[in-house]
Amino acid sequence: MNQPPAVPNTQDLANFVRNYVHYDNLATGLYRQTVNARKVRDDFEQKILTNLRTHNMENAIIQIAGGRLVVHEERHNQPITLGRMEELLHSYYLSHNLPDDTQNIIKYMKKQRGYEVVKRLKKQAGPAPPPLPPVPPPQGPASFQGPAGMLQG
Repeated sequence: MNQPPAVPNTQDLANFVRNYVHYDNLATGLYRQTVNARKVRDDFEQKILTNLRTHNMENAIIQIAGGRLVVHEERHNQPITLGRMEELLHSYYLSHNLPDDTQNIIKYMKKQRGYEVVKRLKKQAGPAPPPLPPVPPPQGPASFQGPAGMLQG
């Protein structure tokens, strides 16, 4: 005998949605605080480095609680974007006196790049929709399964 799909537990869904919204708001707030804290920290870092450079103290070791601060140089590679790849290929062909096939290579790479599709929730601003009407009771005798698999009717 065919049974209609179980009635969804709207209470569970409502709790999931409330928790999602709470943690989404929390994550958004923490992200903003982190961005602001990093900006302020970076400003202080520049002031310290400028002060040390002005006083010829770039080799100084500054004692702080839990460790020390030292000035060091970091090397960061440029990201390899398609635009950067195109520049490098043009340069390669030019330096090796070869016919420039950059455009065909870039076209091929764009076609072969691929992508991934993932379903996510997206919060959209706007007024809350009106509440949904209650689920109507089932029609006819013994038509759906209630809690604990018991037949309701």
